[in-house]
Amino acid sequence: MWFALLVLSWGIEMLAGGWFLYYFWTAQGWSYKGFSQPGPGYSVLYTYHALSQLFRHPYPLTQVQIAQFFLMGYALFHVLALIHGLAWPARERLKLGVRMQPSIREVERFERAFDRLARTRPAVPDAPALRKPRFWAVRDGHGVQVRWIGWVLVIDRGLLESQHFPALLACELAHSNSFDLLTRTLFTVFPPFRWAIFTLIGIPNACGKILMYPLWMKYWRSRVYAADEYAARLGQRHQLIRALDELKWAFEGSTATRGGRWLREAPYIESRIDRLMRFQVPSAPPVV
Repeated sequence: MWFALLVLSWGIEMLAGGWFLYYFWTAQGWSYKGFSQPGPGYSVLYTYHALSQLFRHPYPLTQVQIAQFFLMGYALFHVLALIHGLAWPARERLKLGVRMQPSIREVERFERAFDRLARTRPAVPDAPALRKPRFWAVRDGHGVQVRWIGWVLVIDRGLLESQHFPALLACELAHSNSFDLLTRTLFTVFPPFRWAIFTLIGIPNACGKILMYPLWMKYWRSRVYAADEYAARLGQRHQLIRALDELKWAFEGSTATRGGRWLREAPYIESRIDRLMRFQVPSAPPVV
């Protein structure tokens, strides 16, 4: 589903957005119930021709050339969005004061938690693959969150010292054992929502992201549920339920939001706990 969403979103962004921009600047005008309004490109061209009489050798400008100019601007916006999206994780980690070099004690705590997952994995039939994150870092303080910022797993120091760390670590490792990190990276390089204001001048930035936003949020919620099931299949079902219940105040989805969660990427914590309680870990086949 992630690939289809990306193709559809970028198709809307580049093809439909480009067509809209071209039509916006090449249309002669619009009329509705006897009311006519000249198009923006026609108005710009009319103004240019009026002013060009002041020049000895005016440039023969056309509406198509105006549209092509704004198409180049549209492409430039997406190049800037690409740079902005790729640089965001580093800026966010810098803003949070993340330490990229964990201490010896922090490494030992992380290794103990990962070894615990590795020991319980063989006891679960059809357990998923388990791999260490390539990069992980620590955020000092008393927080109890763990999340991916770019391709780096950022762990609050308070969680490293918590008994709930192995279960929450298992949940986050699901994202590095799937296409979630790649999908998130390709999602963040869309133009930001605030750039959509340029639609008023015919540059529909973020149109694909906006039109597909409800589907994207539904997809991200499904990935949270999938991560919970991944942890359950590693033998951390009960531990994760306990962690979510005792630390729900620290996670998104712990309180009600207007309109529910259909425009949020994280489901309610109670919904996650309910799904985990109903989830049945595959049992070993009987020995004949």
